[in-house]
Amino acid sequence: MILEKSHETLWSTVHATQVRSVIQAPRETDNKYDRGVVLLATGSTTYPGAAVLSAQAACRTGAGMVRYLGPTVVAQGVLAVRPEVVHGEGTYHCLVIGSGIPDARDDDRGVLLQDAVNGRIPVVADAGALSLVTPGMAGLVITPHARELSTLLKRLNLANWSAEQIAESKGAAAAAAARMLGCTVLLKGRHTYIAQGDYKATVRTPNSWLATAGTGDVLAGVLGTLIAAQVSRGITVNAEQLAQTTAAAAWLHARAGWLASQHNAGVPVTPNNVHAPSTMLDNGPLGGPILASDVAQALPGVVAAVLAK
Repeated sequence: MILEKSHETLWSTVHATQVRSVIQAPRETDNKYDRGVVLLATGSTTYPGAAVLSAQAACRTGAGMVRYLGPTVVAQGVLAVRPEVVHGEGTYHCLVIGSGIPDARDDDRGVLLQDAVNGRIPVVADAGALSLVTPGMAGLVITPHARELSTLLKRLNLANWSAEQIAESKGAAAAAAARMLGCTVLLKGRHTYIAQGDYKATVRTPNSWLATAGTGDVLAGVLGTLIAAQVSRGITVNAEQLAQTTAAAAWLHARAGWLASQHNAGVPVTPNNVHAPSTMLDNGPLGGPILASDVAQALPGVVAAVLAK
């Protein structure tokens, strides 16, 4: 299959108003279960930090409860940073799996993905869990970067595209992969592309400080939280809703990265700046270097600014 560049007019730009419609603000009658339970099967003894970062992000995006399932030594690290997390299995509304796992086929937690699909529970598959993905998995969101998407499509004999071709396709690879796999695809990059059926959206990050280790783990936690909050409210999370929620998570993540970069540079930021169109921020301060944990730390401020819009 020949991969031709996608035309920019085919992709809608995600704005704060759309993100506002996705976020589930807590109601007076809500309890922790009403606000959504996320199960994180992330991190490993090789990459324990991914578990910490995904848990930080899920908690700071507003999850009612975060469950963690993984090696005891990794769980201890998660609880040392986020004592609110519950270690062990239980009822959940969305599964996040793969961040920080080298290959989920070699991990006991790999069975969780198919179990969730069979149980019609939405799944966010990242990094090592992409090795478990097959076409036709309903309720699935995958969050690869270009190299990971190339590996996935080659493994399934669906396309023989290089990472460079995918990165240069302006979203065409994401749209094609969504069609071939029958799931929502979030292709990470400075321009992030989200595709599912006829839905095609792009999120442009105001600067490139997000290109640092661990930020993808944060994104997975954000996405799992937004999806879980909808499921717990009884909202029907069909393919279109899942794609819109995925786009909202990408926007929150990108804007949290921008906000963290401004904070690290000592630049004061107003709520209006936080939810301004990204093109309006291009000529502003560049900001300073950030860590993935800075992005998680900035999430409550972004959510608050969007809710106040």
